[in-house]
Amino acid sequence: MPPEPPLEVLVLGPLAVRLGGAPISVDRPLERALLVRLALAGGMSVPDHRLAADLWGDVDLARPTERLRVLASRLRAAIDSPDSLTRVNGGYALAAQLTDLTEARAAAERMHAAVRAGDHLAVRTAARQALALWRGPSLADLRTVPYAVTEGEQLDAWRLTLQVELLDAELALGHAAEAGRELEALAAENPLHERLWCLLALALYRTGRQADALSRMARLRNRLAEELGVDPAPDSAAMELRLLRQDPTLLLSAPEPAAPPAAPAADLPSPLTSFVGRQQELSSLVKRLDEPGLVTLTGGPGSGKSRLSSEAARAVAGRVVRLIELAPLQRESAVLEAIVGDDAGGSDPIAAAAAALDGSVLVLDNAEHVVEQVAEIVAGLLRRAPSLTVLVTSQRPLQLAAEEVRPMRPLDALAAAQLFTERCAADAQGADPEQVSAICTAVDRMPLGIELAAGLTRTLTVPQLAKRLADRMRLLVAGSRDSQARHTSLVAALDWSHQLLGEAERAVLRRVAVFAGGFTLEAAEQVALDPRDVAPALTELADRSLLTVEAVNGRRFRLLETVRDYALAKLEEAGETELARAAELEWATQYVRTLGEEDNDFASAQSVGAVFAEWPNLLDALDRAPGTDNALAGLRLALEMHFPWLIRGWYPEAARHFAALSDAPGASMAERLTALSNHGFMLTMRGHFEEAAAKLTEAEALARQQDDDNLTMTVLYYRSIVEIERGHLNDAFTPLQAGQALARTSPRFERRLSSFTDALGTLYVYTGQPEAARECYETCIVADREYGDEHGLSRGLSNLAGALVSLGRLEEALKAATESDHYARQLDDRQILPLNDVIRALVAVARGSLGDAEKHLRSAIEYAIADGSGANVAYIDLADVLIQQGELDEAATLLDAVFEEAPAHSTIWLAARAVAAALALAQGDRPQAASITTETTAAYARAGFAWPRYATRLTTVRNALTE
Repeated sequence: MPPEPPLEVLVLGPLAVRLGGAPISVDRPLERALLVRLALAGGMSVPDHRLAADLWGDVDLARPTERLRVLASRLRAAIDSPDSLTRVNGGYALAAQLTDLTEARAAAERMHAAVRAGDHLAVRTAARQALALWRGPSLADLRTVPYAVTEGEQLDAWRLTLQVELLDAELALGHAAEAGRELEALAAENPLHERLWCLLALALYRTGRQADALSRMARLRNRLAEELGVDPAPDSAAMELRLLRQDPTLLLSAPEPAAPPAAPAADLPSPLTSFVGRQQELSSLVKRLDEPGLVTLTGGPGSGKSRLSSEAARAVAGRVVRLIELAPLQRESAVLEAIVGDDAGGSDPIAAAAAALDGSVLVLDNAEHVVEQVAEIVAGLLRRAPSLTVLVTSQRPLQLAAEEVRPMRPLDALAAAQLFTERCAADAQGADPEQVSAICTAVDRMPLGIELAAGLTRTLTVPQLAKRLADRMRLLVAGSRDSQARHTSLVAALDWSHQLLGEAERAVLRRVAVFAGGFTLEAAEQVALDPRDVAPALTELADRSLLTVEAVNGRRFRLLETVRDYALAKLEEAGETELARAAELEWATQYVRTLGEEDNDFASAQSVGAVFAEWPNLLDALDRAPGTDNALAGLRLALEMHFPWLIRGWYPEAARHFAALSDAPGASMAERLTALSNHGFMLTMRGHFEEAAAKLTEAEALARQQDDDNLTMTVLYYRSIVEIERGHLNDAFTPLQAGQALARTSPRFERRLSSFTDALGTLYVYTGQPEAARECYETCIVADREYGDEHGLSRGLSNLAGALVSLGRLEEALKAATESDHYARQLDDRQILPLNDVIRALVAVARGSLGDAEKHLRSAIEYAIADGSGANVAYIDLADVLIQQGELDEAATLLDAVFEEAPAHSTIWLAARAVAAALALAQGDRPQAASITTETTAAYARAGFAWPRYATRLTTVRNALTE
């Protein structure tokens, strides 16, 4: 029977529907609204109560389920595709393609990639392709339906974003006059859109209309004040200032030969100020980074090391660039974790990281406080990654033989004066060159000192500044310059800047210094003495160059490390350190908790990504909490982090924090029990089965004393997992079945019931019952689709694929693995992706294609090597494939790796034993094969182990021995 033609739904304009490419008509408004609402759900089930609220609003409907049933019946008849709309678990799901929206998203992704690469032509092309898909206002004919108002407005706001990016590219390509006309129209429609008005002002300025450009910026400022009661954002204020100064960088320079596209470096923040004074050093450094090896930029604080390194990294062509900020790190072991990532927990983390980094450019910023650890790690990486380039910034070199040291000298007099002029107040332009030179000399012509001094011109005239700053410097320079002093000239500039701040700005500056990885406005408000002071204070601090504003996923603020050190000292002087640290922990805990609550326990990749976007701050808060009065708050943050850690597979990191914080004084019994259970689970996933079992046994005993079903289920679930993993399969049924029974007692435990059912499915696989496993997994997948649980779908579909392989349903297995990949990639779930490669390999083996199987299994093993997760089933299955291909030596090496890491009689150990028997037989050692087979048969019987592919393999060996 031919497949049903695809149902297409177009939403970028009035609704259009196509079936197999032919237009169809859906006339009734509510049926159209239901069609679109289900199409926007992407194939997932939408419950009745949610559909009713979205279609009719917050009204008390009589019999909403029956109304929806009538609507659905009419819609099926209208679309002439009865199988597309299905009833699923108290809701409806629609199999449809959002053709225009999908194409627009793909074009937008290409556009954003081109923006990061600085390819204006590609930005223009992709933006035009996306915008061409709109046929008018989104969902124009459905705006009377409650949900469609919000959806339509969001789509049109996105359309405006694309238009702004297109016009920005047009300006960069020199089409100011043409872009200006469209910008005028859009600005009139969007009177408070700051970026749009800034682009309009720039277009006017580039067409010789400076007065009009300044008039538009003044109009924007007045509207923001009158309608919102706020000042312009820092970048808008900066644009107005640059217009006043007639900043030459506002005009396009003569066209230059096109540069090769920049390397993908999404983690490099985009600076909002021009780069001044080190163009020759930049050009030389970029050229040097084309070659492998180690380059270290050395110099004192404020010398511009970090800015030069980031500019060079952005200019590197055709290579992956990875930037690691070392300044926030407090522990020696954190240096290894930061540089090699998840590989830090592996048996040879340097080798794994070298394999992943070879051929890339690694930038290590602010290494001076961990220079010995950095030197050791970099030396190991360079030995094993011949094509790796490492760029380090540090106050002192690494002292490695292969190191090329590039000291950061003071700016020359001309460049220093230029930088001061770029950053000073508008009315300080054209100041006496001798006075400007004196100011720059007073701060050693170091970039940070110059920027700080320039920021003071908002309060002082240049003559006043020249006199006072120079006098102050002389006093400080005449004092101590021992090894504890950090650029006394910069300290003086900071001290003087601090004195000129109001008390509110001083308070905000010292409070936000607790953030190790930059911060958002909302985070700053959480730690401030008075949240109302934060927004204006940040603007003032940015104007004085005491903090930077970065365009990374919105607006983010960051203190330069020298400024942060100074502010932390002021925090200590004020006696507020503990209070600020406690506020930071409260912010961190609430931040993670809110993301989990809003997204149904981190059901989507977006919420998980949002957690780890703040990881430097979360890590710093967690590391500082043990042994302090904030230990309990640290434990609560660790408990909130449990699911994000679990989803990303960060088991070593999670186990480390639970070990440090589980005994925090003042914790409730529920918190202690949950921490003990979570710690036990993380140890299980690390292969520390006996330690995990001990903790979970203790937790189970404590849970029996509590009248808390949720805690009891947590312990029962983790107990079942550790029993499964350590090969006590018969023992695992008891906690699983007890947990299932408890979960069935209340509808609020439906999600827990799904977890127990999934684990029971895995237990059925290992005990040789794939059909029962399939039923369990399919039950879970239905629930996960209903809840929109992307992590559950990633795991459940992969598990289902494994059960289907055991049942010989190969095409279905491949389909499930492919869908699992979709969710796993969104979540960066590096446990599930290799398991799906194993599924493909098993299908290839079943079809007699050992070469394809080998390819998929080697891909799976690459994940294990890159993540340092150790030997797994991919090692076992690849060894089996190699045995069948006659590659016995490598097969033996793979099995040795498994037996070296896997505890005896654990599940993976039991699986590997069957292949070990096959290897002995292939080597011609029949006595050894017979011995292994006999011992393994008995071990399988004791454990209840009957995982089909390994039990079958053992049976094959046994039969061969009897021939």
